[in-house]
Amino acid sequence: MIAVGCFLAVYNCFCFGIPFLLGFTYSVFSTFCLTYLFFRLRLFGGADAKCLIAISVLIPVQPDFALVYSQLLLFPFAITTLLNAAIISLCVPLGLFVYNILTLSREELKGNLGSAFIGYKSRIEALSEKADKHTRLVHLYEEAESDLKRVFVFGGVEIDTEVVEELKNYHAQGKIGDKVWVTPELPFILFITAGFFTALLFGNLIFCIMFSILL
Repeated sequence: MIAVGCFLAVYNCFCFGIPFLLGFTYSVFSTFCLTYLFFRLRLFGGADAKCLIAISVLIPVQPDFALVYSQLLLFPFAITTLLNAAIISLCVPLGLFVYNILTLSREELKGNLGSAFIGYKSRIEALSEKADKHTRLVHLYEEAESDLKRVFVFGGVEIDTEVVEELKNYHAQGKIGDKVWVTPELPFILFITAGFFTALLFGNLIFCIMFSILL
């Protein structure tokens, strides 16, 4: 990504001069403000923010060779990359939902409809720190008198040895089944990378979708 960006930055600066520098300033300023806001809101991590800022420096404006549609210059290239990454990331919940439709019973799916979009069921025995460092529990289990409450936790619960042993004890006592809901913890940098190359080749996917519908 950096190698491609360096080449394009030198090429654009040589060809366009002052207009390119104005676009550069707009790109860096707007991308920094947006990524800082998202970082403070914990919508993504520091590595994701640094990656987008680097893109805003290396490729401040949309390259001219997008394959499908001429692009409106409303968004800097880094913001287009972020928008594309967000669209591509929607494939994950859709894929999980299709997987759960194929693997769960109708009753179980109906009772866990929300969880079906963000996770899947895994055997407790299969959970371990090594195998599940990129997987988190969807729910937190809390004991209340003689009952066990299942509480949804935004962002999931980290899985460690203590959590696995606790789940095994609950299962041994008959309080939960042999499977629990887990959610994959995919690094957003993967989607940023995919968003970068789709932005490079096709431009803004939102515009592409709109033009496909309207034309």
